[in-house]
Amino acid sequence: MKTFSAILLAALLIPATARSETEWMGDARQWSVGFVGEKPSYCRLVWNNELGKTVEFRQSLDSVMWLVSKDGWDIPEGTTTKVTLVGYSGTKAVPAEAFDSKTLRILPASEKTGVAQIKKMLKNSFIGTPDMELDFAGNEEPWVVPLSRLQQMYTTYVNCLNRLVPANQASQVSDKTQPF
Repeated sequence: MKTFSAILLAALLIPATARSETEWMGDARQWSVGFVGEKPSYCRLVWNNELGKTVEFRQSLDSVMWLVSKDGWDIPEGTTTKVTLVGYSGTKAVPAEAFDSKTLRILPASEKTGVAQIKKMLKNSFIGTPDMELDFAGNEEPWVVPLSRLQQMYTTYVNCLNRLVPANQASQVSDKTQPF
């Protein structure tokens, strides 16, 4: 009991800025948007099927990460594999690597090109695209990721991205731009 009390007290004494907590900004139809204020700050766009599967996009000012997780997975560190993406733009096998024991990081291309591809996929999803199927190289059954449900999360996601931009800098994703 003393050990638990000491751990709880230590957790309470850690400053809030030192903890990596998500401030959830909104959710709809199994999708959620959250802001993480650690340095560097980033936005989380998460699909949770409520049965242990999640797909997450993490976007900071200069990077994007695509993660897929399942509660029952036990992925050895350093593991690499392939995930086949089946969607509106055809079928494409892409590499994936272990992020942690329950998570794969999907790498659609080299870092810079991959970031652009993920951003384009998200942009297209917000304006309406069919769902995407993920087929795994192992014995995991295919997943259907409901990208078609993302449209109503657009404003919340843009609001999150705008929080990433320093106050003295204009946002490139603002809804408050003018053509003149």
